[in-house]
Amino acid sequence: MNLRKYIFAAAATVVLAACSHLSDEAKEMIGVYYIPEISATTPQLELNSNGTCVVHAMRSGQISYQVNGRWNVVNDSLLLKLDPEAISWEGDSTQIGNIPEQLEYKIREFNGVTLTLLKNNLPYVYFRRGSTDD
Repeated sequence: MNLRKYIFAAAATVVLAACSHLSDEAKEMIGVYYIPEISATTPQLELNSNGTCVVHAMRSGQISYQVNGRWNVVNDSLLLKLDPEAISWEGDSTQIGNIPEQLEYKIREFNGVTLTLLKNNLPYVYFRRGSTDD
């Protein structure tokens, strides 16, 4: 009986891992992304292979926070569906403001090393450093 439970658990894990529902484009972009001018030690985006993500934000000396969510690439745009309830922070939480439930950024370019997103028609260049599965 224990063998059946083990086989069922292993099969369920494989099925769940395969059900991330990420587009083919998204699967190529899995990774941890930094903007060196903001922080060389804290990523701004963590795009996980299971379709979950973590978005980090910081204001030097005031607040640092992160929000969990889900992500995908849809119609050449990075789509982030955030859970404002899944937030953690360090610093003055009154500085956080409203957390949107969804963010969508046009992908200007992705070459495997850098990801350039357009935010309010301004390019933001993120550098990929490693995988979220490392």
